[in-house]
Amino acid sequence: MYWVAGIFAAVLAAFANRYGYHRDELYFMAAGRRLDWGYADQPPLTPLLARAMTAIDPDSLVLLRLPALVAATLVVLCAGWMAGAFGGGRGARALAAATVAGAALTLGAGHMLNTAVFDLAAWSVICLLTVRLLRAEEHGGDPRWWLVIGVVVGLGLQNKLLLIFPVVVLVV
Repeated sequence: MYWVAGIFAAVLAAFANRYGYHRDELYFMAAGRRLDWGYADQPPLTPLLARAMTAIDPDSLVLLRLPALVAATLVVLCAGWMAGAFGGGRGARALAAATVAGAALTLGAGHMLNTAVFDLAAWSVICLLTVRLLRAEEHGGDPRWWLVIGVVVGLGLQNKLLLIFPVVVLVV
């Protein structure tokens, strides 16, 4: 599973500078120059990440896209960990990770700085933590995991407010 995530990250990194800026990346870079607690169309996380990456090297596409690469790799890892949480062995974890790594949505979202990739990562972590929490509750469980889920939801809401709808469904 980890080797699948490693290959996935290497492929995204190898092709990260093969084309110019996407219009959304230019928008996030411009918004990052004028940081605010929120914008008309989104919360501040993605512009903040764009600002941090351009502060290190304003001309590096690879560096600008590095947070998206990390988030997409986290989605791949979460798929493998979730397969393991459901009782899957090494093969099942690797297959789940490889399937998610080969998905067009994961590849496309992880290839540029955008809100979608961080939304996928937040939801993947929330689902993984919820599965682990519910599996642990079968054996007495630890309700403190709800605090960790709450932190991930809070961080995810700093990226995209639409995350609240799936969270409401999860609560119900």
